[in-house]
Amino acid sequence: MKSLKNKYYFWRQEKRYKKIKNCSLPYPFWDKKRDTFEWVYFDEYREAGYDIQISLYEALGNVSSSGVTYHYEALMYGRKDPEEKEAKYQMMESHCHSFDEVVSCVYRYPETFHIPDDCLEEYSKQELSCLKKMQSYLKAIGLLDEKESSEITTLNKKWKEIDDKKRKSIKDYFFLLGYSKRLEKLREKENLKRYTNEKASLYSSYYPLYTEKKGIAEAYLNGQKDYILNRKYSFDKKTQVGERYMVVNANNEYCGTLEVISEEFIPFKELKDEMVDYKLAGYKTFLEYKKHLYQDYLEKAKMFQEEFTDESLLTYLKVKVLEKF
Repeated sequence: MKSLKNKYYFWRQEKRYKKIKNCSLPYPFWDKKRDTFEWVYFDEYREAGYDIQISLYEALGNVSSSGVTYHYEALMYGRKDPEEKEAKYQMMESHCHSFDEVVSCVYRYPETFHIPDDCLEEYSKQELSCLKKMQSYLKAIGLLDEKESSEITTLNKKWKEIDDKKRKSIKDYFFLLGYSKRLEKLREKENLKRYTNEKASLYSSYYPLYTEKKGIAEAYLNGQKDYILNRKYSFDKKTQVGERYMVVNANNEYCGTLEVISEEFIPFKELKDEMVDYKLAGYKTFLEYKKHLYQDYLEKAKMFQEEFTDESLLTYLKVKVLEKF
């Protein structure tokens, strides 16, 4: 039965990719019936014939025998060495061959994912920043490391016990036949639970507040800085009172949340030194700070084809701290 099923699968595959049988390089294949996009090429030396990949990186990497390696470590289930009697959850080093795979590992192990110092050179500065931000967000919403439930562990142990038997009963064969479906249902149940996250749903309505200068995020969360200053554009909403922000620090980490409690519209020329902490922003004098602010708002106004003068309005928001991560 299994060989017949395989024959049918390969027959369907042959029919689907027939027109690209002569393509020895990845071909951009769009399947309307399955609503999928793939990179496919034919390799006569492969048992399956066709190499089918979602990623061009994977497809072209296979053709040219090219690729990258990213090492990381996390609390994973397994054996560090063959002498260990049983597998267990422990910090272990592993590796991936694409950045997308690394992101997947951060998603699976947000609590314990870590890149050893001697492996940092395998990642670009941009990749490290991206991973740090993703991981800090997952920690902020309370997502835990992916771990096998006791139900799945019991089911897998039973499968191994039965599979190791030299003589199997009819009952054993029925168990083996139904094992895959039972495992699939359990994994689906656990995944639905893991990926239903109330905080992720809540934070989806929050705005990210990026603080590029060191110390500003901390100043927000300890109450030293209790305002947000922005240029008011013609397309801005009437009020921002009640809006919430997720504070992102200079290291690209989510570190807390704020809520807007009041709003005031001020002409630029009426902005006073007691209203802002210009030293925290890195300026020695208020005039120096205001001059820089004027130039910044002037440049941003051009992007939206709007004017900016001393009479233009600023939005001065007062905020309060809701959470610290």
